[in-house]
Amino acid sequence: PMAASSDDAFAQAADRSLRCKEKLSHAVLCVLEEEDAVLEETSFSRSFANHLAELVWEWTTSSLAVDFEHFMRHAKRSSVAIEDVQLAARKNEQTRKLIETEGLRLRKVRKEGADGRSAKRPKAGD
Repeated sequence: PMAASSDDAFAQAADRSLRCKEKLSHAVLCVLEEEDAVLEETSFSRSFANHLAELVWEWTTSSLAVDFEHFMRHAKRSSVAIEDVQLAARKNEQTRKLIETEGLRLRKVRKEGADGRSAKRPKAGD
């Protein structure tokens, strides 16, 4: 019973990890296809796409995720925030700007959602 419970938790974590890796691989493939369509002169093999996705996965899980956790803990938070992602990108100006722009967009969306939830809605018959 106790071992089965921890085995189940491990299997669930492995399943989540596999799903994340599959989604990342799909995202890498989509970016490559978009770039291929724009450039028209280049093409890529499925093998290249798979190797690139593996490289991105390894870097993300072995380096970037560790940095996020350190930044999160240093700020005494329990989850990774946009600020952690911005801090990780601080050495690459182009990436930093992209993340900053996306962070502003996400904050705006979140604020608009919060404003909509906090606004009083008229009651039926008003």
